[in-house]
Amino acid sequence: MANHTTMRVGGTAPIFLEPTDEDSLIFAVKVCIESGVKFFIIGGGSNIVMADNISFAIISTKQFKKVVCSKTPGKVKGLYELANKHIRESNMVDSGRERFLNCDAGASWATVCLLCTKNKLEGFEQFSGLPGTIGGATYINATCFGLSTCDNLCSVRYFDLKDMQVKTYQKNDSDWGYKVSPFQTTEKIILTVEFKLMENPDAELPELSTKYHEFIKKRALMKHFEAPSAGSVFRNIPEQDIVAGKIIDECGLKGTRIGGAKVADFHGNFIINDDHATAADIRNLVKLVQNKVKAEKGIDLRCEIIFVPENVDI
Repeated sequence: MANHTTMRVGGTAPIFLEPTDEDSLIFAVKVCIESGVKFFIIGGGSNIVMADNISFAIISTKQFKKVVCSKTPGKVKGLYELANKHIRESNMVDSGRERFLNCDAGASWATVCLLCTKNKLEGFEQFSGLPGTIGGATYINATCFGLSTCDNLCSVRYFDLKDMQVKTYQKNDSDWGYKVSPFQTTEKIILTVEFKLMENPDAELPELSTKYHEFIKKRALMKHFEAPSAGSVFRNIPEQDIVAGKIIDECGLKGTRIGGAKVADFHGNFIINDDHATAADIRNLVKLVQNKVKAEKGIDLRCEIIFVPENVDI
């Protein structure tokens, strides 16, 4: 699994499934449940630390990755619905601006941002260069440069493990918060996510493309791509104006290491795989940072990264 996570950590999975569409994903989940096989759904592997020893199935969404741009909201599935969609769009009064992106859970942000530039869509510039998938970002409500995944979100189609039915969730603002989504504490597997963006028909493609690339440059300057990592390790505490990286830096923890895991010199809230780190190295370093910050600042840092298998389904 080290080959499937951005931290480049993880043992060998006894079962690895990579469904290519929604029906196959649901089928794989049902077979695991009926067979009593524990499983974990993985997207881009950018926010997780996979165990060194794995005794459960891995279901990857990375081949389940279509992105469709439309003038009207709603999932298009099948020729009948495709024909109706064409009729609706032919008859509608086009405002010239609203566009809807329907994204499979395994679609990458690189794919989405490229489609946005080609279709002159504005609203996801800050997510340029973000690793991982649409499903993972929705699950964690990823936030980049002041933009959260939920800001452009309309609806989510998901598979409910409680009754084995596909359902649609319509966005309710009260369900969302800083790194909080309604999918974190429920048995719901994200299938597709729909966003609403705005088209700027007057935008020049080179200029719009530059806007998206500016955020990739910012990430590069912040050294986000310098070494394998899982992104920000700890959550900020915005209601108390506490920035995790700043607090960790004040405690003199930059450069601290255990085994092959190291608190990055360039950012206190990044732990990098500096030299063949194991999941145990990372876990122990996380605990060391938490304990020192608690002792010196009285602050309890909560993890943003997900340690697997603590979050294995079923």
